[in-house]
Amino acid sequence: MILQIIKYGDKILHKKCKKIKKNILFEGLFENMFNTLLENMFNTLLKYRGVGLSAPQIGISLRLFIINYFDSRKNIFLNTKILKQFGVYKEYCEGCLSLPKSFYRIKRKEILLIEYFDEKWIRHNLLIKGFLARVILHEYDHINGKLIIL
Repeated sequence: MILQIIKYGDKILHKKCKKIKKNILFEGLFENMFNTLLENMFNTLLKYRGVGLSAPQIGISLRLFIINYFDSRKNIFLNTKILKQFGVYKEYCEGCLSLPKSFYRIKRKEILLIEYFDEKWIRHNLLIKGFLARVILHEYDHINGKLIIL
């Protein structure tokens, strides 16, 4: 199923999202619903040819985003924390599915150390650099109620 993308102006895009609780998502009925949500998010991301999609962009205020960029895998990030940012700020032109056909020059650090949980609730620490770091920072901004135009 293709989900509707929430556009700029909707209040949910400006709210800090709630932390996901393992016991709620991964027990019984909710696990199936969560897996369906992830599948729908990836279908939506592919339909609109995006690289990343956050839960608030589909109207859900949870600390969840997905990325379809590296290793041809579906990459799911739950309760992501940025532990450290390194390097210099680099400017790059970014777009956003919630701001269709608009691009903005944004400065971001080029290297990140993050902590997150995957869809199996396994904790990961990951050092990321380059374009993927930029994508993660963009989606991380979404789950913290920030948009690239503000």
